[in-house]
Amino acid sequence: MVARLACLSVGYLCGSMLTAEVVTRRVAGRSVFEMGDGNPGMANVGHELGMPAALACLAGDILKTLVPVLIMSRMLPQLGWQASTAWTGLGATVGHIYPFWHDLRGGKGVATIASTVVLMKPALGALAGVVGVVTIICSGYLSVAAVAAICAYALAAPFVLPWDCAAVSIAFVVLTCVAHGSKLRGIRTGTTHRASLSTRFWARVRGR
Repeated sequence: MVARLACLSVGYLCGSMLTAEVVTRRVAGRSVFEMGDGNPGMANVGHELGMPAALACLAGDILKTLVPVLIMSRMLPQLGWQASTAWTGLGATVGHIYPFWHDLRGGKGVATIASTVVLMKPALGALAGVVGVVTIICSGYLSVAAVAAICAYALAAPFVLPWDCAAVSIAFVVLTCVAHGSKLRGIRTGTTHRASLSTRFWARVRGR
């Protein structure tokens, strides 16, 4: 348990360093919390500053998950790769969603969760990614896709992962639902915008 808490702690510290804040201050000289919908994530950065800034944000979010995972897996080999990845990635996700330096108000954790589940079990992570893309196209909403993808992963996890990794995947489901709660509610009220990927896809289908 001490080893798992160490992974959580290191992951949290790394995850609380919001890449979107660094990118927006560098590119636009402003805080990401003052731009668009105020969410410190790739989608908001991309909408406000364009694709290059969004990709820089994504790369940073992946690295802030990958680097502590590599460090903790080396420091705590007794845990094993999957467990050290799961608990460090969970910490990074909690840090991203609830950064201590910003009154526990952060991003949605999509990139940190995606990075963690792929590192834990690449094939299962890829399958969850396919579920997410299909859901975006069919539903038109990124928030619905995020929930669908991690739910698919969590349902399969007990069959292919150790118990504690499966437990972490369930924690990811809870965190995703909470983080995307306002967007999910906004679908009913019409305040959540549809994903451009879905809009372009169906426009092409209808155009044929």
